[in-house]
Amino acid sequence: MANKIPLMIFEFCWGFLLGAAVLAQIIFSGKAKKKAGPGNNIFVIAAFAVALGWFFVRGRIGTYEGNAISETAGAILMFTGVAGYVWALLTLRRNWSISAEIKEGHTLVMNGPYRFVRHPMYFFMMLVLVGSGLLISNYMILLFSPVVGIAYYFRAKKEEEMLEEEFPQYIGYIKSVKMLVPGIF
Repeated sequence: MANKIPLMIFEFCWGFLLGAAVLAQIIFSGKAKKKAGPGNNIFVIAAFAVALGWFFVRGRIGTYEGNAISETAGAILMFTGVAGYVWALLTLRRNWSISAEIKEGHTLVMNGPYRFVRHPMYFFMMLVLVGSGLLISNYMILLFSPVVGIAYYFRAKKEEEMLEEEFPQYIGYIKSVKMLVPGIF
């Protein structure tokens, strides 16, 4: 890829995700019935802030000499992640929230990408993050990806506690569908 194309893809994907999240927050806003503590949300937000920060210091820290193969793989992961995230968001619709919460009138969603993994948005965001590191040739983003994965794991655990309290059938769902990586974990 030409040098500017990876940056354009990176900026487009992250800008699209930010726009989708803001729009979803406006469209799907609703009254929260139960909320996870603020620490649960701050950890995930902080992890992404640090990861994206590496992008902005890319010329000074963490860059390596990328090639067409790694950049193409990164672009594929990013586009797949963005498409999957939007699919999961549209499947959740009014159940979606930027923070971990159960809303008034919340329903249990087990269709769409949720039939393959219990937290597909986290899975797809990890694809976007790893794809980002490959696309813009930044090993710091790649090294930081497990920290974001750990943040997602703990947030998912808290969400699952809330979902188990609200929906008794969620326990059966846990037994039949993997948590974060389809068919694996």
